[in-house]
Amino acid sequence: MSRQSGITPPEASGMDVGRACFCIGVFFSLLLLCNGAAMYESAGHLAYGPARDFWRAVLRPVERVSRVSGLFHARGWTQATVGEWLNQMEKE
Repeated sequence: MSRQSGITPPEASGMDVGRACFCIGVFFSLLLLCNGAAMYESAGHLAYGPARDFWRAVLRPVERVSRVSGLFHARGWTQATVGEWLNQMEKE
C-alpha cells in the first residue's frame, strides 16, 4: 500500500492555451496583412502554370485588404529603414 507523502502537485504557471492560440492567430493575421501586397507581387514572379494561378487567386483578397487597410505601408517603411541596414554588404 502506498501512503500519501503530503506533497501537492505543482501549480501550472503561464498562459491559458486558448489565449495563447488566439494571440498567435492575431500575430499571423497582422503579419499576413502587412506583407499581403508583397506576397501577391512575389506570386506574380512564379513560373506560369497552375501553382502561380493558385497563389495569385489565394493572395489577391489578402493584397486588397492589405492595401485598403494601409498595413502594407508598415512593410515598406520597415524595408526602407531596417531592411537596408540589415542587407548592406560587409566591408572586407
